[in-house]
Amino acid sequence: MSRYLKKLFFVSIGTLFFSLAFQGAVLPTQNALAVEQLSLGTSLVGGLFYNIGNPIAQCLNENLPEVNVTAEFTEGSVENLRLIKRKEMQLAVISPMIGYFARKGLRMFKGKPVAFKVVARLLPNGNIWTTLAKNKDIKTIYDIKGHKTGVGTGGIGVMARMQLAAHGINVKKDIKPYFLPTGALADALKDGTVEVSFLTKELAKMVTATHAIRIIPWQEKNLDAYVGKNPYFGRYVYPPGTFKGIDSEILTVDNGIQLICDASMSDAVVYKLAKSITEHLDCITKFYAPAKVLTKEWVASKLGNPFHPGAIKYFKDAGLWKE
Repeated sequence: MSRYLKKLFFVSIGTLFFSLAFQGAVLPTQNALAVEQLSLGTSLVGGLFYNIGNPIAQCLNENLPEVNVTAEFTEGSVENLRLIKRKEMQLAVISPMIGYFARKGLRMFKGKPVAFKVVARLLPNGNIWTTLAKNKDIKTIYDIKGHKTGVGTGGIGVMARMQLAAHGINVKKDIKPYFLPTGALADALKDGTVEVSFLTKELAKMVTATHAIRIIPWQEKNLDAYVGKNPYFGRYVYPPGTFKGIDSEILTVDNGIQLICDASMSDAVVYKLAKSITEHLDCITKFYAPAKVLTKEWVASKLGNPFHPGAIKYFKDAGLWKE
């Protein structure tokens, strides 16, 4: 072989290896660009929506390489839905009741409906009417009438007022209401500022660390009528022993928590999101222990707002869809 041909041969081989190396370097970059970036609206740090939303984002990233989900701090349901409407968020954790208002263009969304669909139902979220055990005259929700009552603010306050109204109690006329931030409701009960408070499960447990309490349950017939009238609420039963010193079941309203997405999100992407969440509940529990109450059937259950077609397809394929 001539010197020229040898040189040409080695140049060609070198070019070939360079080309292969270049392709190897470029392909991962192209794949990385194909990853779908999704923002997930939650709540303020320490809020229930953030506590469940952040683990969901971590587990989706861990088990679904096609997406990169970032949990964002927000002020909760109302802001999350407005961000969805402005296309500044693709996913969000919301209260089904606020979502219902948004879909219908009611109340704080009057004339400005938001197009979204549900990906999955998340934690049960049952606030409970709580009094100290020493207040022996308060045994039913009807008995709250005439007492100093911690009602709460924002969405919690709306839910509390609705529940009292369902029992014929007018907040302005029949009780002395205290519109306190959620965290302050527990302290107000402990120090005697109020006689009854509308508490989250976590706050009620906090009170039991220093005080004996009584949880005031709903009655079956009242709850059935309430849920029938307000389809964005469900029912939930806290099992015996959930709260220190209380050995009976506690029937209450499930205010609900849902993971939603922009209604325009593709069926294929939502299918994968619903599948990854449902099949990796153990991952979510690893980051947030209270998520252990979640089951596949619960995640696929309806509460006031319609599921995305992509999620429905997955749940049907998995045998979880109830129609």
